[in-house]
Amino acid sequence: MAKKNDIEKISLEISNYWTSNGFLTESNKNCGTLVAFDWIDEDDEYYLTEINTNIDLSDLETENFKFDVFIDFLKDNNFNHVLGLKNVAFEDNPSSEWTDKLKETLKSNEIDYDQYIINKWPAPIPEFDVPDNIFILRYSYDEYSKIDKFASTTLLFKEFIKNSNWKKYYKDIESEERMRVIVLCSDVENLILHESFDK
Repeated sequence: MAKKNDIEKISLEISNYWTSNGFLTESNKNCGTLVAFDWIDEDDEYYLTEINTNIDLSDLETENFKFDVFIDFLKDNNFNHVLGLKNVAFEDNPSSEWTDKLKETLKSNEIDYDQYIINKWPAPIPEFDVPDNIFILRYSYDEYSKIDKFASTTLLFKEFIKNSNWKKYYKDIESEERMRVIVLCSDVENLILHESFDK
């Protein structure tokens, strides 16, 4: 169990473990995906129940998404171009509101944005021959990523977490109400990009 003010730190710890131990198996370098950690409140104790990678990026997420933190990350690592990988099967995700806010924030910081449409599963993520100044932001499912496998198969995530240092924070419970933390998991750095919010 965790206290509410600990769930972001724990979500980031798990992400750092994954990226340090070969769980983030991206098809491209300088690539990352957004991972949602879903926590459920049970008598003011919070339990991690699942993760998701094909996550909603709509009005609720746009409101408090840390676009500024993402910009700082890009600048600190000399990225001046972002390539978003969107799946043809999920045309509305990310939403136009979220994408417009991202583009607007990038443009005001002189960072370009392009989007590439990925074919629906099980089509693989293409390997792009891109220079070091481009960061690839993957919104779409990657069959070869262990983290995506955890997100798509609850049993795999349960097996991982119950055999990890974070097993005390896990509980197999269901609830319509959950607190969500969004982390950018990448081979460059992991970042909290949305503090915990009711989902």
